[in-house]
Amino acid sequence: MAGKTEAEALVRRFYEPLTTGDTSVVDEVLAAEWTAEPPLPAGPGPDGWKGTTGYLRSVLADLAFTIEDIIVDGDRVAVRHVTSGKQVAELLGIPATGRQVAIRASDYHQIEGGRIVRSWHLEDYYGVVQQLGQ
Repeated sequence: MAGKTEAEALVRRFYEPLTTGDTSVVDEVLAAEWTAEPPLPAGPGPDGWKGTTGYLRSVLADLAFTIEDIIVDGDRVAVRHVTSGKQVAELLGIPATGRQVAIRASDYHQIEGGRIVRSWHLEDYYGVVQQLGQ
């Protein structure tokens, strides 16, 4: 396991494609057998994360991603973050509203051999649908 600083830097790189759109870093930070819980709708492994970032960037115009907290403990990294933007396509079954939305979430990543091998993800879907007028 890398040190605390290296683990934090690795996890921060995991999120870079959300703001840059460049998914080339994904294969550097995720193990080939990376799993997400719950499973990503875009599919498993690094390609699933690439698909998810592309989807979010297509749904939220002017996407902004902010890490609010990051905590490293051994091989685990916890992250509290917000993804925001203007909803310009269907999200959670809700047609485009043109409204600004902030998606609050928490992720927990497990690192082995200098790569993320597993991630657990929790989103505030209730808050999202409220923001979208549902």
